[in-house]
Amino acid sequence: MSYGRSKSDLKIEANQVAWLAQLLGLDATPEETAALTAALSHQLPSIEVPERFDLRDYPPILSMDAKWYD
Repeated sequence: MSYGRSKSDLKIEANQVAWLAQLLGLDATPEETAALTAALSHQLPSIEVPERFDLRDYPPILSMDAKWYD
């Protein structure tokens, strides 16, 4: 159920993170940009886990009930 190429061959670059930070109005130092780049790079493999399952028969979650967490 993949919607494109495998996430394992994707790479987050520091210049992409710097651009996103600028877009969001954040002043990120080079050290912060490097740390954010590493953190985001570690998130990509987690996206592959749900893609292993056929979820076509399950509707997307469109709302959350805050009482569910109590």
